[in-house]
Amino acid sequence: MLVRVSSCGTLYWSDGDVVWDDHLGHRQLKLADGTERVLRWFSSWREPESVRDADENPEIGERLVRIARAMIRYEVLVVKGSHRQQREEEILRDWGPWGTSARAFHFGTRSLRETEFTTSETTAKTLLEKAKVSPPPSPVRPTGEHHTIALPEPSPEPLNTIGLGEALSRRRSVREFGEEPLRLRDLSALLTAARPTRPETHPDIPATGNVFKTSPSGGARHPTEVYVYARNVEGLAPGVYHYNGFRHGLTPLDGKIDDDQLIALAGDQQWTGNAGALLIYTSVIERNQWKYPVSRTYRVLLMDVGHLSQTVYLLATALGLNVTFTAALRDELVEDLLGCDPANELVLGMSVVGNRL
Repeated sequence: MLVRVSSCGTLYWSDGDVVWDDHLGHRQLKLADGTERVLRWFSSWREPESVRDADENPEIGERLVRIARAMIRYEVLVVKGSHRQQREEEILRDWGPWGTSARAFHFGTRSLRETEFTTSETTAKTLLEKAKVSPPPSPVRPTGEHHTIALPEPSPEPLNTIGLGEALSRRRSVREFGEEPLRLRDLSALLTAARPTRPETHPDIPATGNVFKTSPSGGARHPTEVYVYARNVEGLAPGVYHYNGFRHGLTPLDGKIDDDQLIALAGDQQWTGNAGALLIYTSVIERNQWKYPVSRTYRVLLMDVGHLSQTVYLLATALGLNVTFTAALRDELVEDLLGCDPANELVLGMSVVGNRL
């Protein structure tokens, strides 16, 4: 029998312990002292008993053999030709180009046959009790001392010039923009995608913090924040703004960059330097964590941005604007521009908008 270290596991340090995380089997195991010697020994296919040769002391050699046998039972070491080894080879073949972190996240958050789910009624009751001792986080970023610029109320007529079916069929990603400034009323209409459809619930938001908008959001959490970088917008000084959906207004922030810096921020995509405005999406993770304290919820954050950006696409199409979405960003530069902390507010992508040529 030949064994080697599993390719579907990672090591991390936690509270003084080395932990093996088997993301395929959903197991975390604390490793005993000296275990790393066994892992190094079986970096290639070897007989289990061969680990005796890793130490000249026979007693230590026997201990290493016992550790190796335990690792085989828990599939930290996989047996050549076993079902587990064949499955790992398939995963490496399909996921290899994306690296360990991608496959560890996907399989580590994958639901298994025995995964338990609670009913909506039970969840609602639990959250109401939780809210009494731990209120949900705010559904909107605080504006601080900055004033908010009120946006004009969008007129429904431009948005109703074409039907939904036609907007869907016309929707395209276009990376060319005209030189005319983006009209403020058009920007206002685009931002309604992130505006609550029941603003009367604020500031008396339900105890569970649910918010309702034009796009769906897992658990009605709406973790996505929208920032606007106004490059060429009528009536707005160039710079970065935070959109407050409850007030339907823009709060000026301190960030300002030139076109070269903008292009660098957007992964050297030259066409972004001709846009009228950029709608930058971040995700405030505590909003979802409050209701769903499980790592799988990270998937929902990505879906949330997808829902919202598609709504922006359709609105831009109805308004006769050019629009595209990109996630090819230098996150650190975006974080510096927005002043957001990647520990709790994640940069996920942006819509780039402008007039047609």
